[in-house]
Amino acid sequence: MGRYDDYDPMDIDPDTGRPYEHDFAGPGSALRAASTSNPRNLPCPTCHWPNRLTPRDVELGYQCDRCADVMEGKGEIDYYDGDDGEDEGDY
Repeated sequence: MGRYDDYDPMDIDPDTGRPYEHDFAGPGSALRAASTSNPRNLPCPTCHWPNRLTPRDVELGYQCDRCADVMEGKGEIDYYDGDDGEDEGDY
């Protein structure tokens, strides 16, 4: 039996008081949802794009979804070059 075999996304997270499914940024994302107490205001440690991670994401050692996809063989990393022009979007 695996570690998460009894995981139910509707179980209540004791830290937030909400179902676990509401803790994530979106479907397929491991990133935590942004909130007033957990704002998405930190850069990705891999590509350095600003405002990609929350403090909880950083605490967990995560990188942005785009970089995580690249590590799974989907595309290439678009490194932030310091240009505050157009962002790559809310990926």
